[in-house]
Amino acid sequence: MLYCYHCGYQLNEDKLEKASSTRQKFKDVAHTDADIQYVCPRCGRLIHRGHSEEEVKSLSRSCHAELQRGRNDFAKGMSALALFGIAFITAMIFLLLSNKTTGDGRAISTSCAEFWVFLGLSIASVILVVIGVYRTLLGLKRKRIYSVLLKDINNKTFVQ
Repeated sequence: MLYCYHCGYQLNEDKLEKASSTRQKFKDVAHTDADIQYVCPRCGRLIHRGHSEEEVKSLSRSCHAELQRGRNDFAKGMSALALFGIAFITAMIFLLLSNKTTGDGRAISTSCAEFWVFLGLSIASVILVVIGVYRTLLGLKRKRIYSVLLKDINNKTFVQ
């Protein structure tokens, strides 16, 4: 567990705060044995110098857990979008079924049961599309952030 002695910030493997990873822009070839330093995201000071291998493994485990949560969010979002498609097509079928014949021709009857089923499925499909887009984008963002962070940990260029 990484700990900042200045502000009390803790990076726990169970809960990884929104971490962003940046790559080293200039890699000095002469100093390949230099220590990698963690920077506190809250106060900006160094968290630890000469960190142990266990701390890096802990951070890697938490990144893998967050990456899996991102994959789960993406899958849930895509499932909601698939259900949206089914609900929307069914709602359109019920809208066509609510089109009844009258004395002047054909018109949509708002008093029949088909119209109310159409309204219910339309509301459900709007809710599903909002949830689906939100979860899909959240999953993609989380997967992108933590895959870059894992790549930085593996390349030993991690700066938080």
